[in-house]
This record gives sequence, C-alpha cells and structure tokens, in this order.
Amino acid sequence: MKQDVPLVRRFSTLEPYQEAYTLACSLETEGQGCWLTVSRTKAPDDPADTARTWVPAPEEECGRLLQFLYENSVQPELWQDVISCWYPQAEQAEHLQEGRRVV
Repeated sequence: MKQDVPLVRRFSTLEPYQEAYTLACSLETEGQGCWLTVSRTKAPDDPADTARTWVPAPEEECGRLLQFLYENSVQPELWQDVISCWYPQAEQAEHLQEGRRVV
C-alpha cells in the first residue's frame, strides 16, 4: 500500500458562519484502485469527522479526483455522494472491500 502526503486546508473562524477547522484529504494506493480519505478536525483534542471511500481507478485518476475534492473543500458528509457521481461503482466496491454484501 502506498500513501501520498495529505492535502491540508485550514479554515478560520468567521462568526457566526463557521468555526475554525482543518480539512485533510489523502490517497492510499492499494491493488487495482485507491482509498480516498477526508478528515475534518475542529480542535486538536476533538475527534475527527472522517469519510473513506474505495475508488476502483488508476492512481493518476484517483489523484485528480482527490485534487478536485480538496480544491472544492468537499466535507465528510458529502464525500461519498460526490465521488459516486463520477464513479457509481465506488460505493459498491467500498462495501465489498469492507466485507459487506451489496443489496
């Protein structure tokens, strides 16, 4: 498994609209695809909100998708939906990777 350096973006507090937080996006190459991960932390002691999705595509293609997600600050709550727009098979592949049966 090969893991790239995460792309990190820091957001400031903008009262009353947003709290300060850090968004980190990363890619791990494994076999015939990649794991794309996003993590959002608000404070060093707080647990991170994280989403991880398997994309059955070449590393170069996964890298471009990760760059798109990073540049558009896609949050963990929307991560899977956005990836599934381009890779509908990503959700199915993720369930198979986790050992769950797809219905």
